[in-house]
Amino acid sequence: MAGRLWREAATLIIVSRSSQLNVKRHGFSDTDYQLLLLKRNQKSAFMPSAFVFPGGVIDSSDFSQDWLDVFKRCGYTASDLLKEFRHQSPLPEFYANKPAHCILPEVGFRIGAIRETFEESGILLASHLPGNPFEQRDLEQWRTSVHRDPTRFIKLFQELGGCPAVWDLHEWMGWLTPTHTFVRRFDTAFYITFMDTITNVTTDDNEIVGLEVAFPSAILEQCYNKTLWLPPPQIYELSRLVQVKAYEELKRFAEQRGKLGFDRYMPVMIITSNGRLSVLPGDDLYPEEPDYIGNEAIRKIDSTLEELREASTHLNRIEVRGPSDFLCLVNIIPKYGHIPAFNYLQVFNQEKS
Repeated sequence: MAGRLWREAATLIIVSRSSQLNVKRHGFSDTDYQLLLLKRNQKSAFMPSAFVFPGGVIDSSDFSQDWLDVFKRCGYTASDLLKEFRHQSPLPEFYANKPAHCILPEVGFRIGAIRETFEESGILLASHLPGNPFEQRDLEQWRTSVHRDPTRFIKLFQELGGCPAVWDLHEWMGWLTPTHTFVRRFDTAFYITFMDTITNVTTDDNEIVGLEVAFPSAILEQCYNKTLWLPPPQIYELSRLVQVKAYEELKRFAEQRGKLGFDRYMPVMIITSNGRLSVLPGDDLYPEEPDYIGNEAIRKIDSTLEELREASTHLNRIEVRGPSDFLCLVNIIPKYGHIPAFNYLQVFNQEKS
């Protein structure tokens, strides 16, 4: 269904060590790491002014067989890549629907995430570089060139050597835009990567007009205070991350969990008498056969959010009462060894009242 109903995309959660002191925030110690989020242009057709993780739409060139020559020059064959990235778990649809003549989709989507991150932030995740690192001026020229023509990303490595650091990206989560919410929909593969420091980050002043490097708890707090806006996938993933305090612990978890499986969520919207619900797989209200196409109208239930919560045994949902008034409620065990999201904002709200 990809291409006809939605486009495919790749997103990268960038985690860096923090030099700031660890402080208490609403009963929680901050993490010893920070995250990079980018602010979308207010004129963007999709989620204007939202703060999001770097990433964007994949390009056919991300899956070009020409990449095999790039990796071969760095000592890796197609068999090496298959052995490294193909696991025993079922393939998500955005992997399984790729034609056989393409490069391994597990590699192609990672290349797409790295390319989009380079275009939007100037961060280039590269490996096996010969000699001196790229000079910043040269990188900016390549960044402009790749932004205009994604096929130039292959040329970058063909001319300068090295290859995209696909090994540093670990599978995290898949998110499909729900029906009836946006004109455009995206089936997005979320990856996570780790850096000692985040440096030389600049916006492209086109799609991206601002950036934020902060603790997960601080980002959630700003969202609640209405100083920035987060889309639901960012809220959910930050609500996972806020529970893991140590950079090294999170890195070990991501490396190990990323080999277990790639789950994908498509939220299903429900209108209630005092707000709306974004229900996710595993929740009692999630349909057995979700409407991926959008043929069905949004379901309406004449009950409050609180009443529906009390009547449910299995929760995997976001209760929404306003743009910055939401509760992330999860008591299920996620698939593939993942972390359940935590309702950090409920704690924040209780301490303010």
